[in-house]
Amino acid sequence: MKGSLGNYCTSNQARIFTALVLTGILSVGSGLTLIKSSTAASVDASPEAKNEVLKENFKQNQLPRSIVNVVLQDLSQRTGISRNKLQIIDYSQQNWRNGCLELPQPDEYCTQAIVPGWRLVVADGRQNWVYHTNNNGRSFRLASANTSTNNTTTQLPQSVKNQVLQAASTRLQQPISRLNIIQAQQQTWSDGCLGLGNANESCIRSVVPGWRVVVAAVGQTLVYHTDQTGSALRLNENPSQIANQKLPQKVRDAVLRQASQVSGLPISALNIVASKQKKFASGCDREAYPQDSRPAYSNACDQILVSGWEVFVKSANRISPWVFLSDESGSQIQLAGRDRPNGNTSNLTPVPIPSNELPPALDRNVVFRQISSGGLAGSTYETVLLDDGSLIRVKIGDANDSERRVRRVSLQQVQQFQQLLASTRFAQFKNLNYPAPSGAADYITYTLTSPEGTVRYNNISQDQLPSNLRTVVKAWNRLRNSPISDSNTGGAVPIPANEMPSPLDRDVVFRQISSGGFTGRTYETVLLNDGRLIKVRIGDANDSERSVRRISPQQVRQFQKLVERSRFGEFKNLSYPAPQGSADYITYTLTSKEGTVRYNDISQNKLPNNLLQVVKAWNQIASIAQ
Repeated sequence: MKGSLGNYCTSNQARIFTALVLTGILSVGSGLTLIKSSTAASVDASPEAKNEVLKENFKQNQLPRSIVNVVLQDLSQRTGISRNKLQIIDYSQQNWRNGCLELPQPDEYCTQAIVPGWRLVVADGRQNWVYHTNNNGRSFRLASANTSTNNTTTQLPQSVKNQVLQAASTRLQQPISRLNIIQAQQQTWSDGCLGLGNANESCIRSVVPGWRVVVAAVGQTLVYHTDQTGSALRLNENPSQIANQKLPQKVRDAVLRQASQVSGLPISALNIVASKQKKFASGCDREAYPQDSRPAYSNACDQILVSGWEVFVKSANRISPWVFLSDESGSQIQLAGRDRPNGNTSNLTPVPIPSNELPPALDRNVVFRQISSGGLAGSTYETVLLDDGSLIRVKIGDANDSERRVRRVSLQQVQQFQQLLASTRFAQFKNLNYPAPSGAADYITYTLTSPEGTVRYNNISQDQLPSNLRTVVKAWNRLRNSPISDSNTGGAVPIPANEMPSPLDRDVVFRQISSGGFTGRTYETVLLNDGRLIKVRIGDANDSERSVRRISPQQVRQFQKLVERSRFGEFKNLSYPAPQGSADYITYTLTSKEGTVRYNDISQNKLPNNLLQVVKAWNQIASIAQ
């Protein structure tokens, strides 16, 4: 027994020893195979290509390895970062619109051709870089550098994206389709000016969460600071790269001194809002160009072509800027003719509004519409004049409709304005845009539309518009600011959010809540879609005053069509208050699926025509129900 146990132990140990030897041989063979594979990959890529793109992120037979190598090597040389620490975290195929891969240098001419290629994002764990290349990597350009890894353009809210692209499109005078957001970083700004307040501006000291967004166009980049929603937006001019040359400091200083003399304001109260290089004829202004500065052979009134700058200067209380003309050195400066006594206004050169930027056509009862956007606040407002004299102003994107304003002008004023549109031939400006000077900032763009067409301009160049168009603009502004035609209406004001009634139940077509009067009681009347008209007194514990009557389904449908035809939604969340000092009047709050409106029995007959039709039809239903 002992011998058999000894033999068993010996044979068992031999088996274990043999297994260990075989395992070791297999491990060595596997190791040699891995070393061989690793060496082959290293030779294919380069001695230092140890980045993730060659592991999981690299998609075989898609992104050429030659592009990987050239991009990583270029970035390593630029930054001094070892290639081992660089990895391609994203890439996509692109069709660039020119030979510069849509990244031209200043004053560079780019071949206009479609160039197939790639867009790559390279990272080292702390920063991102974006490259544009052609198909084989022989042509490549660095698009952006030193970008934080939280460059989360995919997380950028759509509202911020829309506002930034619209602002960049307006500034660069390029359609949105030609702009790209290449960087978006979440930021926390230190004040209400988004960290971009100037010396003369008082900024609210509060933390403002928001975004830093970089927009790229051909040869240009704009850097914007925004809040979380995009309702507040400012251009950061320092890091922005705009193709136009910068106004020389000596010209800037000289223009501000001249503007101070012209306006009587201190230089600290003046700002240069835009400038552009320009050639202009001169020779007859002896004050701006004295005899000793003119060539000896020139006559006092010979027109000399001067190369220089057109500079736009603004103060806080001035709507339109002063426009100055300066030579290249700033030694000769004059106020442009339109700002001088009896000066002639030179017209701007208009450009067509791209078809994808034209606003929708007017509704049938709309006489005129203005859409204003931009400025320091970056908000967009729409103001429409209806044929009944209603002037309705709303803020686009205001979910609560809290800034809706409704005023009224007389029908005579409406007719006079329509006649002016015809006499000035407003249609001749159809689909034309009078752009702001290149480099202008924080200006407001106005888009005007009549049944004959649309025109766009801005507050900087308003004084340079053609005479007929300026006449229309001035008349429209007078109309918007004119006194209310009947002061007893008081004008419509928003219903406070805490006074809004609850939405309608699913089976309710219309509801009226009446309150006040001598008794001070409140009643609710609802029309159901089956024709029942139910009236109850709010606060009646016994429900003793409930009444239920009916109208036919056909009458329900007729009323619904009338509400829709009258565009009841235009009066959403508006209140038409009683005249100040009124007493014992009854307030009515009407609600449909489109919204709520409030009025009273004193001023009922002075409501807008469309709303008055709904009120009369509702009262008729109450009288015929059985």
